[in-house]
Amino acid sequence: MYTQEEYLYGWLMYAGGALLLIVCGWVLTARIPWNSLRQIIRALGITTLCVPWYADADKQYLAPAWIIAAFEGLFDKNFWRAGGPLLSALAVAFAMAVLILVIARFSGRGKAEQADNE
Repeated sequence: MYTQEEYLYGWLMYAGGALLLIVCGWVLTARIPWNSLRQIIRALGITTLCVPWYADADKQYLAPAWIIAAFEGLFDKNFWRAGGPLLSALAVAFAMAVLILVIARFSGRGKAEQADNE
């Protein structure tokens, strides 16, 4: 099907495009006034672009999960083969982003309260 070199070049091209999309998304979300929402949107976007899944059920090749889920959902009505792992990864990214935001908020408040008491 593909040689290892073609497969590697394909992933390098995708990684370059994904990096450009991440930078553009970072710039576009910079205007969102609510920091928590901005960070969650960024985490979910990066996760969506970076999660791979098997391109074919019998093969060893990986492809971006969102592409596989979209095409199989449209043409084969089998969204869940790649959509399930993608949604699981998005749920974990959302939970981690919220946890980091909560920890940052409480640690920031603790430092501000200590500064006020001194």
